[in-house]
Amino acid sequence: MRIRSVCQLVLAGGGALLLTACGGGSTGGQPTPAPASSQPAEGMLAPKVAVPLTNTAQYEADPCSALPTSEVEKAGGKVKGTSVAQSIVGKSCQWTFDGGGGNVSAGFFSGNKRGLNSLYLENQAGRLTTFKPHAPILGYPSVVYSKGDEGTGSCALAVGVRDDLTYTVNTQLRSGSPAVADPCGMAEKLAAAEITRLKAG
Repeated sequence: MRIRSVCQLVLAGGGALLLTACGGGSTGGQPTPAPASSQPAEGMLAPKVAVPLTNTAQYEADPCSALPTSEVEKAGGKVKGTSVAQSIVGKSCQWTFDGGGGNVSAGFFSGNKRGLNSLYLENQAGRLTTFKPHAPILGYPSVVYSKGDEGTGSCALAVGVRDDLTYTVNTQLRSGSPAVADPCGMAEKLAAAEITRLKAG
């Protein structure tokens, strides 16, 4: 996802809401939230989450504690710093890679009560430029999506950990990253590491 457009993503609900308040010292790259909506549900299109993960509250409040930096480095190389970004749907953590490798961000977006289904509704309404139901991550349904921000090193992966909550990973990798050719593969690894941690907890 291009950094300039991260805070311009139009959320679901007929484009009535905009992602704002992308602060917290971040220079961009926080995960694009699975969109929230201000309009009534139009039915459950996404797969139901068979075994909801309920122990997410501490990570919703402190997203950088959700994954150890060592896990991020295994997937994408040495991390030189982290920052927290706040949006209208929740907080995310951004890990910035050393050596011009770009960054990756992830977070639980508790402000979006439709979870993964919001993306299915967005796609149904023709508001997404990429919508690819992805193989489940350790049994949890997922989608790769974009709203016009496709590009080399970019991937937005949303995983439904409950019917009303996603864990979303967004990569903005650059040429210095060993994972730049497979950004969704990196996103999968981080999502799997987080789900493994939640299941163990």
